[in-house]
Amino acid sequence: MRFVPVRRFGSAVLILCALSMPAFAQAPAKQPTPEHVALARAVLDFTGARSSFDGVLLKLLSDARNTILRTRPTLQPDLETALLSIGDKMKNSDEALVNEIALVYAQKFTEAELKDIAAFYQSPAGKKLVSEMPGVLKESYELMQEYSRRMSVDIMSQLRVEMKKKGHDL
Repeated sequence: MRFVPVRRFGSAVLILCALSMPAFAQAPAKQPTPEHVALARAVLDFTGARSSFDGVLLKLLSDARNTILRTRPTLQPDLETALLSIGDKMKNSDEALVNEIALVYAQKFTEAELKDIAAFYQSPAGKKLVSEMPGVLKESYELMQEYSRRMSVDIMSQLRVEMKKKGHDL
């Protein structure tokens, strides 16, 4: 593996940026229609993405409770009342986030593509994907953690051997 001197790398980045400027200068993308965005919102529902936002507010309220109670445990009764009030006021606050995410989907996918995506997620295979995805992601994360641990140990072991050849003990 060769390392490129910083000066040459910086020059390459500047040239790349200059060459890509015409792409950034293009006219802004057309805003999606309300129907297009509504279809994107439906896809968020079908994929289960919207339901993943449900626990965010509860988690944030719980974190705030725990942070305050750690240093001020005597505030618990009043704090619980305040948290309930704040939770009620903020219970639909994720709608703005859902709208923004739906807009991203609408900008990235055509209406026809969103219809195809929605059809898949409404199919038996799509519904199974949604129901199994949390478990798949959990197991995948655990596998990735174990892989990273093994690779880290292997890399350090190989580095020790290579550096030893050069007269360095790690």
